[in-house]
Amino acid sequence: MSIADRKERERLQRKNIIIDAAEKVFLSKGFEHATMEDVAEEAEFSKGTLYAYFQSKNELCLSIVLRGLKVLICEFEKVMNESTPSINKIELIADKFLKFYNKYPNFIFSFSNYKQHRAGCKFESMILQDIETENRKIREMISQIIQNGKEDKSIRSDADDGKLSYILWGELSGLIPTLLQEIDDVDTVELYNYTIQMMRDALIKRKI
Repeated sequence: MSIADRKERERLQRKNIIIDAAEKVFLSKGFEHATMEDVAEEAEFSKGTLYAYFQSKNELCLSIVLRGLKVLICEFEKVMNESTPSINKIELIADKFLKFYNKYPNFIFSFSNYKQHRAGCKFESMILQDIETENRKIREMISQIIQNGKEDKSIRSDADDGKLSYILWGELSGLIPTLLQEIDDVDTVELYNYTIQMMRDALIKRKI
């Protein structure tokens, strides 16, 4: 391994340590009450080292989002390779997201407040660009599932895969996590599954 490769590996290791620390701090103290000093202390780095990687709490939260999206994409790729009608893959995607929500609640919090964190970052931030790239990959996967579904006859032929990829991913990543966080008087899993079933039925039975 070259010196440059070793330095890059060490840089990525430090970056991941900081993101891990931010997840712990934000989850225990809440985003509003946590400070960059808290994150630096948890990571056992100086503030100078922390700011060399992240300029603000917003960037740290977006880094949590970015890492989560990469994990989600790996899970969604498994669904793409399943030997099942495409309409079923919509449900499998939703199931993967629900399991991810339960396993990584801090990601969902960060993602639900994505617009707020985005506004707190510089427009040219590489993190913002990387997040959009990962979001686009997910939309493209959903679009491909719908295209395949029209071919295997499991999804209605007049479904617009481009528009639906935005709608379905928007439902999963936006409205639904918000409902799951805020509604206490109903079974959240039942509500989630009901919503997904309605989306599935719409793809089969009626126009969207």
